[in-house]
Amino acid sequence: MSASDVGAEVAAITTTGDIGKPLITIAGTMDALLPINLHARAYARAVAAALSDQDHQGADQPHQHPIYRLYEVQNGNHIETYKDTFPQLELIQPHAQHAFDLLVKHVEHGAGLPPDQCIPRGGSIAASPAQPGHCAALFVGP
Repeated sequence: MSASDVGAEVAAITTTGDIGKPLITIAGTMDALLPINLHARAYARAVAAALSDQDHQGADQPHQHPIYRLYEVQNGNHIETYKDTFPQLELIQPHAQHAFDLLVKHVEHGAGLPPDQCIPRGGSIAASPAQPGHCAALFVGP
């Protein structure tokens, strides 16, 4: 591969946000490996842009968009063993399992999915979240 091929090679694997099936992202606000603003929120923006582009391409045809949700785990960290040293961190895995169960109910039984939300420290995914959208505070102390 020559240097001139790099752009095309990267474009071939770029995450566009053009999803074809329902999708839920669970992200920790204190993720040291995948900072939320650079990854989960950026991907949510890419999905929104892709859906908007689809709407503008065929305004005369109704679109059935796949559902996308972003659930942010306040104080959640990618490396969950850090909780042993920093007990104020939240485990992401229980929320990921709950989100997967919600997604299965949505796909198999048509159940609605809760909106994008901040899962507060010590909380869980809620049908009517106290904090819809992004977590205003990435970290909440003890």
